[in-house]
Amino acid sequence: MSLLARVTIRRLLFAVALMPAMLIRPAAAQSLDLFEPVLLPVTVRNVPGAFGTRWSTELWYRNNSDRRVVVTPLAMSDYVPTIKQTVLLPVFTSPNADPSQIIYVERSGIDDVQFDLRLFNRSDPKSKWGTKLPVVREREFAEAVNLINVPTSPDFRSTLRIYALPDTSFAPETVLLQIYANDSYSNGERLLVSTELPFNGGPRYAAVLSIADVYPELRQVERVRVHVESTSGRRIWAFVSVTSNSSQDVSVVTAH
Repeated sequence: MSLLARVTIRRLLFAVALMPAMLIRPAAAQSLDLFEPVLLPVTVRNVPGAFGTRWSTELWYRNNSDRRVVVTPLAMSDYVPTIKQTVLLPVFTSPNADPSQIIYVERSGIDDVQFDLRLFNRSDPKSKWGTKLPVVREREFAEAVNLINVPTSPDFRSTLRIYALPDTSFAPETVLLQIYANDSYSNGERLLVSTELPFNGGPRYAAVLSIADVYPELRQVERVRVHVESTSGRRIWAFVSVTSNSSQDVSVVTAH
C-alpha cells in the first residue's frame, strides 16, 4: 500500500471515529452555548520529527467539584471523566499536518476542572516528564498576539503555530505576520519580515516551521519579537515552540 493511501485511510478513520463522539453526547451538549471551546494546540502520538525524535502528548485532567463535568469529544465515546481524581483523558490525536484539536467543556463546570497537557520525545529515555503545553480557553484568544524573546540561532528550531476558533464559515482568511529585531544590541526595533499567512483548516491553523530557516534574514539578530494579527477581526492565539538541536529539549514562548 502506498504512503498516500495509508495517510488517506488514517484520515478517514480519524473522521469516522470523531463523528460518533460528536453525535452521541448528552442532549444538553447539542447546544454549543452550554459548552466552551478549549484548544489543545498539539495532540499527537508517536509522530516522527527531526534528528530521530518521536513526539507524543498526554492530556491529564482533574475535576475538583462534586458534580460531573461533560468534556467532548473523547476517543472513548462512553467514557465519563471522574470526580476528584487525576486521570489521563482519552482524547483524539491528529493524524495530519494540523496537530491541534478543539474539545468542548461544560461552561457551568469549566472553572472547576484542570488540564495538564504534556509533550514527550519518546525516542529519548531520559525525557521522563515532558514539556508542559498550554491548554487555551476561549477568553485567551485575541485579535493580535505578541511573542517576545524568540531565538533565531541555528542551535534551535523555533516553530510558530497560529490558531483561530472554528466556525461555520469556509471563506479563506489570512493573518498578518510581522517579525521585529528584538535583541539587546538594537537601537529600537527594526521590522525584518512582514507577510500574510493563510489559515488551512479547522480549527483554523497556520504554522511556520523553523522561522529562521523560512526567513533567513532573521539570522542577523539574536532574538526577535513575533507579532501576529488577524486581518478579519477574528480572535486568534499563537505560540512558539523552541527545540534544541542538540538535546531536543522543548521550551514554549507564549504571550502570557
